[in-house]
Amino acid sequence: MRSRRGSKAGSDTGAGLISTISGLLVFLALLLFATQTLIALYARSATTSAAYEGARLVAGARTPHDVSPIPDEARVHAESTVRSQLGAFGNRIELDWSSTTWDTVALTVRARPPGFLWDSLKGSGAPRIEQTVRVRVEQMQ
Repeated sequence: MRSRRGSKAGSDTGAGLISTISGLLVFLALLLFATQTLIALYARSATTSAAYEGARLVAGARTPHDVSPIPDEARVHAESTVRSQLGAFGNRIELDWSSTTWDTVALTVRARPPGFLWDSLKGSGAPRIEQTVRVRVEQMQ
């Protein structure tokens, strides 16, 4: 039986360290980009949901004797609701009600999705969020 101390050290000693570190770095890079994508998708989904809620609030607040298709009080309340539902991200969105007609309330939301990558890694990043939500106004018969 040979003793381990007396065995000749092979040239492969420590060779697994380099491949392990390389594999770990590739895995972390993929995880970083996947997380960035998921955050952008969540922001898009939450923005659409909040926009629908805002448009629904304005559509429900309309009355037959309104002078404008968008009552000011309902618009202000809806905008504050949309922004509060989105938290800190709500301060960076742009709300546009210009497509609203007497029959439908339309709210267009424009925003840049949040991200945590440096600009050099992000490239063009996730596409801008530009979502239009339309809600029909129920008419009393």
